Amino acid sequence: MKKNSLKKLLRRASFVALTIFAGLFQTSCLQEMAPGNRYTFTGETIAEFLEGREETFSDFIYCLKQANVWGEMKTYGEYTCFAPTNDAFELLFQQEKYAKDGITSVEQLTKEQCDTIAFTHLCNNSFYCTDLIDGALPYPNMLDRYLVYTTDSAINEDGMYEVIYRINKDSRIIARDDTLQNGVMQIVDRVVSPSNRFLPDEIKNDPNLTLFYRILNATGLEDSLTAYIDPNYPKLPVDSTDARYSKVIYDTGMEKDQIGIFPAQRKFMFTVFAPTDSVLSSIIGKEVADITLEDLEAYAKSIYDEAFPEDAGSYDGPDNYRNRKSPLNRFISYHILPVQLAYNNLTVQQDELKSNMTGWDFIDIEEFYETMMPHSIMRLSNPKTGGIYINRKGTPKNGGVSHTGVRIWTPNESGSTQDALNGWYHYVDEPVVYSKVVREEVLNTRMRIMCQSLSPDFINSGARGRFYKSSADAYTYGFLDGFCKNVHLSDASQMWVRYRNHTFSCFLGEEISILGQYDVTVKLPPVPTDGTYEIRMDYCSMASSTADRGIVQVYLREGEYGADEPCDIPINLVIPSTDPRVGGIPDSELESAGGKDAIIANDKAMHNRGWMKGPASYSSNGTTLRSQEDFVRKILSTRFMYSNQDYYLRIRLVDDLGKEFPVCPFNCIEIVPKSVYAGEIIPEDTY
Repeated sequence: MKKNSLKKLLRRASFVALTIFAGLFQTSCLQEMAPGNRYTFTGETIAEFLEGREETFSDFIYCLKQANVWGEMKTYGEYTCFAPTNDAFELLFQQEKYAKDGITSVEQLTKEQCDTIAFTHLCNNSFYCTDLIDGALPYPNMLDRYLVYTTDSAINEDGMYEVIYRINKDSRIIARDDTLQNGVMQIVDRVVSPSNRFLPDEIKNDPNLTLFYRILNATGLEDSLTAYIDPNYPKLPVDSTDARYSKVIYDTGMEKDQIGIFPAQRKFMFTVFAPTDSVLSSIIGKEVADITLEDLEAYAKSIYDEAFPEDAGSYDGPDNYRNRKSPLNRFISYHILPVQLAYNNLTVQQDELKSNMTGWDFIDIEEFYETMMPHSIMRLSNPKTGGIYINRKGTPKNGGVSHTGVRIWTPNESGSTQDALNGWYHYVDEPVVYSKVVREEVLNTRMRIMCQSLSPDFINSGARGRFYKSSADAYTYGFLDGFCKNVHLSDASQMWVRYRNHTFSCFLGEEISILGQYDVTVKLPPVPTDGTYEIRMDYCSMASSTADRGIVQVYLREGEYGADEPCDIPINLVIPSTDPRVGGIPDSELESAGGKDAIIANDKAMHNRGWMKGPASYSSNGTTLRSQEDFVRKILSTRFMYSNQDYYLRIRLVDDLGKEFPVCPFNCIEIVPKSVYAGEIIPEDTY
């Protein structure tokens, strides 16, 4: 969507005032000064809470007033305040960066320093420790940074088992979960100081990653990781970038008057999976101090000369380390994603969605991401047995685990804060490689790719992964054409990345709504090897004459400047799986009529027509998507694809069926190799 499209949308929009009312009134656990349960309070605001205990919080109050947010702490809203005590400020001023400047009190801080402290400790959403899981908080703080929440346990002075809650690893929550009139109070024993360094600087300063940093530096990938804010992104008004004041209203499907916002900035963010010095030392067989870049290159060659034999020997030596096809460059760049992902955002982590994964015994919760290595893809898996793995294949109850994969360390295991101004890094227990085995075996699978993962901007903006719990979460992100990687929008198109909702009739609660007289082109992730693949689109048809759907023509393009090839005839997005043109018959009817053989026969007949039922791995409102006639999978194309080529999917509205706001519900893309969809010995499972 271009600037003139945004102006038109804003002119059509109507003002929506959001008023968030206070919840339960609970009493303070300040006197306890140790983690406990939620307490009943008497109705104080955050400001009143702090003022009533000024002897403990006077330094923090000073920072809030200097930052001009004290008034907000007195008014209606829904905030989380991580309030550092005066003792916490004393510890802060003992740090070298303050001590060398002779700063011993808050009155000596600059306005900018007070702003940073105040905004770091405030979030525009309420968080209770009992509702959180280890990793980044669900929403950023008022500095637009994600704080890291971790838990640990210890035996206290009384010999009792005690859970310890921390923010950014160093700040302990010493009194928690007080519900106030305008939010939640969490009291911390240290001032939270987020890093203002870029990822390469954070990695350079990590004593466990000296070898990894040397490769980053030698290959020039260090320079790529210093990008942050797009200077060309337009300045947008606050009533189109802040959900509290947004005037952007749109309709989608059966839902009316939806609140939309646009990202206030476009950010370039990254995630790095870093093997430690000890891991690389063990693999190479030398002490860390004795390992040279030539040793590291030799290890990379042992992997990538086999994976890419056509390039073997072509890019040897330090002069070629910066060439994107050199083994060492491929090695390091495959460890990097162009998206910001905290540990708990690597895959779906919300319990409400996990509990609805009816087939979790048979399929891992997975995400597929394109990496910084050209034409490569990475598989991230969250098995039911726990942990998050890179390039894992199989589950214990579905043929066994054929490839264990690389385990990503949890935030607690790392022992240090690993977030930077422009992303995160995570330790891994072995190098992450795009080897011959990974390409030909691990990724020889049905890749079910969430549409919200197709562009780094969907993730880096915070649009993807927000979970719907209250009306405060019920807003979506729109994107401007030209400022959304892998996506092109015509002037008449709107693209809205929706919040996650376990009641959606779509896989993992994610959906992108494409609106208007749309014509949208999306770049697909690469395939791991040359071969024949089936490309499918998963969506919810609503299966209703009142649904705001239309008829679309889908095209597939090979290469950025290739010709658009129509994928079959236009698709009517309203028809259900039971429509005669699709040919689906509910499994319950087939089971009683002919048993398992009848179900398999119906699946084959649908497949021959170019359709499939929904997957059995996810349910909505207690019913699997396979059993819901309004969730369908359309086979768009079956064709030979090259692993070193880019492919683009174009979706164009050709008939709005008389609807005022036609919508294309974009949920998931499946890219499936022939060995899976046409497997004779092991047919494709229904999950």
